[in-house]
Amino acid sequence: MEGENKSKKVAKEKRSVKKTKSVTLPIEETVAEPKKAPVRKTTSPEIAKLPIQSGRTEEPSIEQIQLRAYFIGERRKSLGILGDETSDWVQAERELKEEPK
Repeated sequence: MEGENKSKKVAKEKRSVKKTKSVTLPIEETVAEPKKAPVRKTTSPEIAKLPIQSGRTEEPSIEQIQLRAYFIGERRKSLGILGDETSDWVQAERELKEEPK
């Protein structure tokens, strides 16, 4: 009987040691390289350095939209204008897309 209790105790200690010995390794951070604009291939050296203008506009980031929507909402509340967060978000997104880069 005494041997069984010791073996159970030892087994329990081993399980608790296994749980505490797990180590998490730090995640390596990667830095994204900036995107380069495509360049036209021409014979003229001055024109070749100009980036190609595409019809698409770059989408604003979520953080930019959040910040703009916050200030739109604060201005709306201070002026007593009715509205909600969704309309502030849509207005912020629209303003940022129309803003010249």
